[in-house]
Amino acid sequence: KIALGSIFIECNHFGGTPADLETFERSQLDYDSDILAYKTGTVGGMVETLGKENTEIYPLLVASACPSRHITQACYEQLKDELLSRLKKALPVQGVLLALHGAAAAEEVGDIEGDLLESVRSLVGPSIPIVATLDLHAHVTEQMIHTADALLAWETYPHADAWETGLRGAQAILDILNGKLQPTMTMAKAPVLVSGIKGNTGGSGPFADVMRLAKSYEQQSDVYSTSAFLVHPYLDLPDMGGGGLVITNNDAARSEELARTLATEY
Repeated sequence: KIALGSIFIECNHFGGTPADLETFERSQLDYDSDILAYKTGTVGGMVETLGKENTEIYPLLVASACPSRHITQACYEQLKDELLSRLKKALPVQGVLLALHGAAAAEEVGDIEGDLLESVRSLVGPSIPIVATLDLHAHVTEQMIHTADALLAWETYPHADAWETGLRGAQAILDILNGKLQPTMTMAKAPVLVSGIKGNTGGSGPFADVMRLAKSYEQQSDVYSTSAFLVHPYLDLPDMGGGGLVITNNDAARSEELARTLATEY
């Protein structure tokens, strides 16, 4: 049994309208069987992959909204409480799979994704795998790295692979549960902020070069997944920067070596 959920939004600390619960209700706020009917997007890819296996999907909630300023604290607390209360009812589960953005922020919580992952970890315990997908503009934090077993990011900008990333995220948690993957994960950053200009992942350009280097590592037998991050520059949080995240199969030294190379290239 795998619990599946999502809270997904990109935030801008420097302007715009805050997102409240009505913001999510106007866009996407689904529960229960409605989630199991998803055919598109990251969650749709997750449902597709898990549905092909002998896996019971326990849907939590899917909340998504257009880019906004921060999320109001009341809205975040309600969405978080609903997700965690549904997860608590689902226990015991064998895994938790989340579709997150990585650049969400509430009034009083800068790193929503890290806060959510840590809260989920406190409920399920240290041995249950937690896998999350992220936008490649995510602000990847130590809290996220330390509480998740695996993080996998979108590979295209302009974005064209949300569904495929959902497939990859679901496959990762299945591989962990089936004993095919013992994830060792490292994120390395350069303390550099740039705009989305020249941030394309296809054709020519500096970030395209970084992404191609990252994905070339996946051809190596000891590398399970790589992600390159062009951090969303309109957050105002500590330790921001872009770089690379590498997941190897039980080889921490190798993941650190390759992640450092990607950060240097970035």
